[in-house]
Amino acid sequence: MADYEAKANTPEFSTEEKLQTVDAENDDDYIDEIYEIIDAVVPRTDDPTLPANTFRAWFLGLLFGILICAANTIFTFRSNSFSITPFVTVLIAYPCGLIMERVLPKGILNPGKFNYKEHALIYVMTSCMASPPYALYNIIGQKYQLYQTDLSLIASFGFAIVTQCFGYGFAGLTRRYLVRPAAMIWPSNLATIAMLNSLHGSDDGYGKRYPMTRYKFFWLVSSAMFFYQLLPSYVMPMIGALSVICWFTNNKTDNKMALVLGSTSYGGGIGVLSFTLDWSLCNVYAPITTPLWAMMNQFLGLWLFLWIIVPILWYTEAFYKDQSIGASSEYGFTINSPSTFSKNGKKIANTKFVIRNPDDTNSLILNQTFYDENKPILITTYFALEYANSFIVFVAALVHVGLWYGKDIWHRFRATLKDLDRDDIHATLMDAYPEVPDWWFLILLALSTILGIVVCQWGGFDLPWWGTILAMLLALVSIIPIGTIQAISGQQIGLNVMSEFLIGLLLPGRISAVMAFKTFSYMAMYQGLFLVADMKLGHYLKVPPRAMFMAQLVSTVLGSLVSTGSAALIYESFGKAEKPVSPQFPAGFQWLMQVQADDPASGWSSNGYNTFLSAGAIWGAIAPARFFGPDSPYFKTLLGFAVGAVLPVIPWYLHKLQPNSFWHLVNIPLIFIFPAAAGSRRSDLISPLIIAVIVNYFVKKYRNTWWKKYAYVMSAAFDSGTGVMLLILFFMVQFNAKFQMPFPAWFMNSGDVERCLPDAMLTCMEHATMGAAYGNEYLAEQDPTCQ
Repeated sequence: MADYEAKANTPEFSTEEKLQTVDAENDDDYIDEIYEIIDAVVPRTDDPTLPANTFRAWFLGLLFGILICAANTIFTFRSNSFSITPFVTVLIAYPCGLIMERVLPKGILNPGKFNYKEHALIYVMTSCMASPPYALYNIIGQKYQLYQTDLSLIASFGFAIVTQCFGYGFAGLTRRYLVRPAAMIWPSNLATIAMLNSLHGSDDGYGKRYPMTRYKFFWLVSSAMFFYQLLPSYVMPMIGALSVICWFTNNKTDNKMALVLGSTSYGGGIGVLSFTLDWSLCNVYAPITTPLWAMMNQFLGLWLFLWIIVPILWYTEAFYKDQSIGASSEYGFTINSPSTFSKNGKKIANTKFVIRNPDDTNSLILNQTFYDENKPILITTYFALEYANSFIVFVAALVHVGLWYGKDIWHRFRATLKDLDRDDIHATLMDAYPEVPDWWFLILLALSTILGIVVCQWGGFDLPWWGTILAMLLALVSIIPIGTIQAISGQQIGLNVMSEFLIGLLLPGRISAVMAFKTFSYMAMYQGLFLVADMKLGHYLKVPPRAMFMAQLVSTVLGSLVSTGSAALIYESFGKAEKPVSPQFPAGFQWLMQVQADDPASGWSSNGYNTFLSAGAIWGAIAPARFFGPDSPYFKTLLGFAVGAVLPVIPWYLHKLQPNSFWHLVNIPLIFIFPAAAGSRRSDLISPLIIAVIVNYFVKKYRNTWWKKYAYVMSAAFDSGTGVMLLILFFMVQFNAKFQMPFPAWFMNSGDVERCLPDAMLTCMEHATMGAAYGNEYLAEQDPTCQ
């Protein structure tokens, strides 16, 4: 009876009210879950008296930023990607800050103890400058690779700056949605915050069991790596590309399949079972700092893509005369290359695709006569699948995030809307500091747009005014939804392929316009979200917003200037050689930097720039309607869109059927978002995963205390030691194109570092390399052994 009366007295709710109550409870649960994650590393306190905008912060931030920016710009010319991460500055800046605290006179230059807010601001500055602007590929491609010599450096500087600042305006205007709400976690910041907390805490951590400080460990490991890197980069390059298949076939002249499967160099094959002992080839995967499950997904995709699908499609000639491509090369085929080829399989210089528009000298357009003579234009099986892969990733990322994170994103978005009116503790603490007015960002966005229109319309980039506006609108409508996905799931969906597709259809045959639009639209979103992530770091560490604004803006502009200037200086410092005027050399000379691209053993083939330019030729000069149209051999790559829509459903559905199985670890976008990097040395398909398994499984499981203290420091030390040695070797050995200083040829330093080619060919390659070294000139006709 009592139970009945209790139920009778319970108020009745409508179905709609019950659903609203459930949704509110779910939202609160998500907020609680978020705070559990954040509270593990971010304190709920703040000391507003701690200075952040100090001379020490600016001096160290800009100094380290300039150094890393210049170094990483030089590394963009490498065959394999390599970069020094800004995380290195977290470690190096700390002792420098302590020294300045002791040495500088008290006052404006030295306001007291070096604190974590200054340290965070230093990291933000170097982070903004560590990644060279994407516009660099556009500028180098037009001015140097396409010989658009009248493209001024002033216009190039302007283009780099506006493409970087374009995204900054969007970042500021979306910060109330992507930064202030607690639901926007930005998990990539948490490791940096944990390191800053440990450095500025009372103890370096785990002192009794592992007494060596992080700094001593960092300098010892980076010094060891510095000297070790001399071996794979100069003395014995063979340990950087160890080809198991070529060992067992003894580089026979008649074993073509052994070359296809075993070789990894530019123009060669796919490197089955090849491995490397060179950290500079592993760096791109960040094997120590990337979660093991993500690495396993990525390498599953690499092995499936390179070791199974590519050779099958190449052997069956699934596209069009795949085996005839590069038949006249030293390998007798070409698979690992981002170049374009004629219908007869001969390599085509991208300069031949374009001519100056007679009606507008600023415009580079398709050379229709040359195209008609050589069509269909071919690319390697590897490069074709790289495009199919990009189509898969774009759709798969949307589907995967929708299936796995859709409900989570919806609840957190609802929580975000609530948070706009009900700030969390961190937003409340940040209210103690003056906020950056929206009109600062609006002015920045307006100036960037106006300058972007001027630079693109009249500066030599051939993008009409409406193209700049369209790029801005494309980024504007995508930054919040894609930013929400990245802030919650850590995954970013790129716009580069879709932007190329769109503008290639709107402006067919105009390579400069397509490359400029791609840079604008992609960077407006990418750079915007990159800066939003740094804003969230400042939000967590209570760095005053106006100090953060100035730090990001100044370092972004300065980084654009330093990077563009460094790249132009490097390119022009190599010099040039006079050549007869031709479609390949329209300016009557050849930049000697491009000669490096013809020497696979150099390691400095400008592969990233070559790939960007080939993409410009495909999407811009030839245009997607021709290259991917129904009559094209590569029309079937568009199936990637359908594959991307279907594949993510499979592990999601199987997880629903078997919730306790491993299917939740199968991430289709990660499997297909690996660095395909056609043209780079592909001996990097085993070693990074081995490193990841050793460090992030065995060491983490059995020496967890050591792993917590030293793992990330070790990764930064490897990057630092390797980077310094690579820079020294670059300037000492290869910088002077007329006085190269290679290490003497021997068994582990042959013309083909992996020794896959026949011995006679290796001997001739060694003669050519050493004969042209140290200021000498090699004449092949005077070498009787190589006739």
